[in-house]
Amino acid sequence: MAPAVPRRVFLRGTVVASAGTLLAGRLGWADPAPDSEPEPQAATGRVVHVRHGRAATWSRSSGLYRDFVSQAAVNQMLDQAVQELKGGTLDVAWRRVFAQSANETKLLGIKINCNNSYDATGAGSQIDAIPEPVIAVIRGFVRAGGRSANVRIFDLTSSGGARTIPTWLRNKVLAVYPDVQFKDKASNTAGTFNAATHVTWSSGYGTKPPVTRIHDLPRQVHYLVNVPIVKRHIGAGATLGYKNHFGTIESCANLHNYVYNDVTGASVLADIMASPYVPGDASVKSLAQKTVLTVGDMLYAQPCKNFGLTPVPWVTFGKEWPNSLIVSDDPVSADSVMSDLLESEPASGDCGGISSWTRRYLSIAEAKGQGIYEHVALPSGQRFDPARMSYSRIVYRYLDLWRGGATLTVKRQSATTVRLEWQHYFTGTCEARRASRKDFSDAVVIASNTLGYCTDTAAGGPWYYRVDYVG
Repeated sequence: MAPAVPRRVFLRGTVVASAGTLLAGRLGWADPAPDSEPEPQAATGRVVHVRHGRAATWSRSSGLYRDFVSQAAVNQMLDQAVQELKGGTLDVAWRRVFAQSANETKLLGIKINCNNSYDATGAGSQIDAIPEPVIAVIRGFVRAGGRSANVRIFDLTSSGGARTIPTWLRNKVLAVYPDVQFKDKASNTAGTFNAATHVTWSSGYGTKPPVTRIHDLPRQVHYLVNVPIVKRHIGAGATLGYKNHFGTIESCANLHNYVYNDVTGASVLADIMASPYVPGDASVKSLAQKTVLTVGDMLYAQPCKNFGLTPVPWVTFGKEWPNSLIVSDDPVSADSVMSDLLESEPASGDCGGISSWTRRYLSIAEAKGQGIYEHVALPSGQRFDPARMSYSRIVYRYLDLWRGGATLTVKRQSATTVRLEWQHYFTGTCEARRASRKDFSDAVVIASNTLGYCTDTAAGGPWYYRVDYVG
């Protein structure tokens, strides 16, 4: 952001768009009757979408996307999202996320998505987990009194080849928190599966899914933070927070037919989140009950499909990187918002399609009390604007910490002239805009070029300036 100069020249600051009022409630445990499904739980329906246009700055011309992420920006994004979500000071907000007592004794599990990583080198240029959101989560846990030595980062996917948490990701985390532990299937650090931690399948399937065990790790930890990547999926339509837990169970390929087809009466994704479940033992908490936060990684994301592709800029975000995190203490609402954002982005060719049944698991999850589901469709002929998404049941907040991918400096040259200078991580044309209103509703284009600078001699003011990438 540029400093103020004489004649009161400003840049656009943080913008917050909201709808609805905060809802009270939290996920809790209900003591089940023997051999029954879990009782519904209370839901919150709060989601914060935070964007920082300079968090991810890969130019696409050289290097790998994963090497161009600002940890400082991601820390700021998650801190502000949590504070908006939970209220109070930053310390108070993080303690409200990790709300149990004696956090120095508690274990935190962080589920990441290494779906394209088959060896220690990682996924290369294909979209996959990156360490910056994970480090920001650990940082919040430590702020709340937790110990980094008690953090377990995991992805236990094994179907189609065991996935690996790659060395480069581990090293970046360990450089900040050297005592964190990693669990994956490929390196044989996965531990065991316990017969008591199987998924409890609901009624409603034509053919009940096979016995599927959940890894011991969810039983061991006190908190779960889910860090999915926002991606389309060639079979399921979308792969978000719920499907991220295909890396928490054994042999997830056995369940593909249940998510790749229109199963109307039940959802394996909702049932996985409702497990582990041991009738009569209220001390066993389900994945939904232990999930204190979903942090949807939408810094680069992938609007086409779940494998084989390098990230591409999004039309929805002005042909720039999305540079967003979707943060919620309600796993259903988090997936609702992420799927709406994903569906808004144009896709063609062999990209996965979002069918009418893609979101059915969220309706079923809501019926199980795991959260609030709502879908907002884009009105015909209107441009999709994430800042103006409006829900009636989900409480959606949009925080714009840095509007776009450009850095902008405004300098006084004379009593009547200011010079604008900017840089963008992409090469191409940028448009400089001037407005008298902070929301830029009356903005006019004063320059459109690839030079990276222009001058403005407009009389009056005060003026606000911004630069948008147009390609």
